[in-house]
Amino acid sequence: MGLHGSSTTPIVLQDVHVPAGNLIGEIGKGHKIAFNVLNFARFKLGAMCGGGAQGAIGEAATYAGQRKQFGQPIASFGAIKHKLGEMIVRAYAIESLNFRTAGMIDARIAATPHDPADQSVALAVLEEYAIEASIAKVAGSETMNYVLDENIQVHGGNGYVRDYPAERHYRDSRVNRIFEGTNEINRLLIPGMLARRAAKGEVAIIAAAQALQGELLGPPAVAVDDGSLLADEERAVRSFKKATLMVLGLAMQTYREKIADQQEVLMHLADMLIDTYSAESALLRAQANVAGANGSLQGDAARVFVNDAAQRIDTAARQALPVMLDGDALRTAVAALRRLFKQMPVNTALLRRRLADAAVARGGYIF
Repeated sequence: MGLHGSSTTPIVLQDVHVPAGNLIGEIGKGHKIAFNVLNFARFKLGAMCGGGAQGAIGEAATYAGQRKQFGQPIASFGAIKHKLGEMIVRAYAIESLNFRTAGMIDARIAATPHDPADQSVALAVLEEYAIEASIAKVAGSETMNYVLDENIQVHGGNGYVRDYPAERHYRDSRVNRIFEGTNEINRLLIPGMLARRAAKGEVAIIAAAQALQGELLGPPAVAVDDGSLLADEERAVRSFKKATLMVLGLAMQTYREKIADQQEVLMHLADMLIDTYSAESALLRAQANVAGANGSLQGDAARVFVNDAAQRIDTAARQALPVMLDGDALRTAVAALRRLFKQMPVNTALLRRRLADAAVARGGYIF
């Protein structure tokens, strides 16, 4: 289908002797290295896909600015602006996620005393951020697929022929959702790893979920507007975290050690975790760069992503809850969701138009 320059063939290794000098790690513990290689590869793939999405945005913005219909560039039409704007929003979120994760990994390694020649510390840190690596892989590959699909749509019939690069990019990108563990496998791993860490006492998910339950059943807190930048989005992201914690805690209490068998619930939880981490990453980056040359546009991208993530997270929670609950328990949980998702919608059409216009003017990705 794609990657025609890559040869994929089966290799059979039977009774192969490995020289002692070629041994990596300890005998019998090679799986630890293999899994950590996967962690690194997943994070790297997410970053690569983010870069690929940015390149496609450049192609789409340039083509939309040059292609004319009814005497004007198609970039002037609202439907095309929506496509370009959404492509930028999603690429901004995955780029923010990747920057944030890389920064945390680097900071963690730097804070751990070690011999730079000793790679064991770096490997241990990578294992610590295995969840974020899987999130980057899923979000990056699906963002790239979305952007490349829309790139073809912006090109119209020209996007389907080999005279333009859009069709090749589309074919080559499809395998990224299969590489390094399918996105379905990674989705199962994301909440699954959290549950295992909680079982080991590394994270207190059940205690936090029980405390949250008390908060949600009590009188609603009065929201105070402190006038800070993107304050509404900050409150929304806090709600995302609470909703995700509520559903994850219920799943762990309901299924306990058999949670791995509840794949539908895990998939919904993974989507909630991915959107929450992506939204917070975009928000933090926009707040940090408010004084920059394109700070206003970064704020636009973060606002659109957070606004739309609210709908997706709410929907995922409503899909997961009836699997675990019914009757009064389900009604109580849904009422808690309604308390969490009270954000007023924003004019995303206006924000996407601004992002699209900036991309067309620049002829590429704007951040």
